[in-house]
Amino acid sequence: MACRLVGLSRSAYRRPLRGDTVADPDRALREWLRAWAKDHPRYGYRRAYHDARAEGGW
Repeated sequence: MACRLVGLSRSAYRRPLRGDTVADPDRALREWLRAWAKDHPRYGYRRAYHDARAEGGW
């Protein structure tokens, strides 16, 4: 509807390519969390949150 209002075809407006986007700002946190979860499989997300805040400053 918005494309029709502006006069663009829907195929003319698309999401940016992966090469044009900036790097993922949460990549380091995600890697840390995967490693942490592998070491502590029985802990939940609350414990992971507190350990991440204490250890990494996230």
